[in-house]
Amino acid sequence: QPGIVGRISKNIELAKKGYEQLVHAIIRPPRARYSLEQLGPDEFTFLSKRFRRNDFEITTEPKKLKLQASIWTQQQEDDETSTTNTTKTTKTMVVYLHGNASARVEVLPQLSFLLTQNIFGVCSCDFTGSGKSDGDYVSLGYYERYDLECLLQHLQEMHGPDLEIVLWGRSMGASTALMHVSDMTQSSIERENSENDTTDSIKGLICDSPFCSLTVLCEELVERAREQGIVVPGIIVSAAIAIIARSVNKLAQFSIYDIVPLDHTPTISVPALFVVGADDDFIPPHHSEALVETYQQGISTNLLMVPGGHNDARPDVVFEAMEQFFKYRFSVTEPPLTVPKEMKASYYRNPPWAYYRYPAIFKALTAKQTAATTTKNNENMPTAVTQEEELGMTKARQEDIQNTVNTMFGGGEKEEKRDEDDNNSDK
Repeated sequence: QPGIVGRISKNIELAKKGYEQLVHAIIRPPRARYSLEQLGPDEFTFLSKRFRRNDFEITTEPKKLKLQASIWTQQQEDDETSTTNTTKTTKTMVVYLHGNASARVEVLPQLSFLLTQNIFGVCSCDFTGSGKSDGDYVSLGYYERYDLECLLQHLQEMHGPDLEIVLWGRSMGASTALMHVSDMTQSSIERENSENDTTDSIKGLICDSPFCSLTVLCEELVERAREQGIVVPGIIVSAAIAIIARSVNKLAQFSIYDIVPLDHTPTISVPALFVVGADDDFIPPHHSEALVETYQQGISTNLLMVPGGHNDARPDVVFEAMEQFFKYRFSVTEPPLTVPKEMKASYYRNPPWAYYRYPAIFKALTAKQTAATTTKNNENMPTAVTQEEELGMTKARQEDIQNTVNTMFGGGEKEEKRDEDDNNSDK
């Protein structure tokens, strides 16, 4: 019958459209765009300490792509070039790993907090396929873990083998950190000699909203489609994931079946602090719970479940827990910098240059003042990234992915009708 044939043809077209969009969502999410000015000034003073930002580029293995990174280091009064390894003193550093659809600027709202920890430096990069780095695709941890290895090797070369590093990753970055430090990954890395082993430098992991398995995450998206009334037989789900896997492998040269941090945690010997939003319905809390449960026995882990969703700013209790984590994982002899009471309500949320100086303290700028300063193009106050909702897996992007899954399995008819209604109303 013509009506049935037409409906079948329409469903096939919707499924094809959804399939293509889902492959694109996995390996080519929206690329974070930003200007170098948004990384802040090259040099600045914060809480009476001098800091310098250095941008650098490295070539990754195995793909030979250019990766862009930045490091913010505390400058010693008697050392104008402290970004090179001039002493044998242990140096402590946080390496921040951004999430999907994001870039190194993701660290900026947390930079003031990190610099108050009195550590040597903070480093953040654009993974290949993200931000200003080379690469057409992301791989949700598969190649990013090797990007991280190349970055850590470069940091050791620049600052010496006595580095102590805590990796702080969010979402994709958190899963990357977990896979990188495992024996499974480390055994696959070819090094010229054992002295180049970067795992000895890694003293802790902070993992915010990691996923335990990419295919499990895909299956959960389908389950949510079922909850919305879309009938999806189990055999169709397995077949669809297999087809997507082949396309991803063809385009980006990795298997989605290999993105399973849960397989890596039993061999991880680095203490970890896990953070997850209790209201996260994109990567639900049970992913973090499973990762903690399978962590190598005898290795310290803690799970902090806090209010909020996947991409929400974290409450103060998270930063308080991190401060304690740094205290036990780093060999820092001096206490954190004293934060004036005028800053305590905001320094978890703003980069250091979001404050201007009074005789002895910095006073927080209001959002209105920040906007006015930016409008005036004040050279002493470069534009800062403060709108976290523009980076990462925002609620809108999560909904786009869910709608794509719904479309792929025949649930796009309502969405398509709404689009038609919108078009008719425009006319």
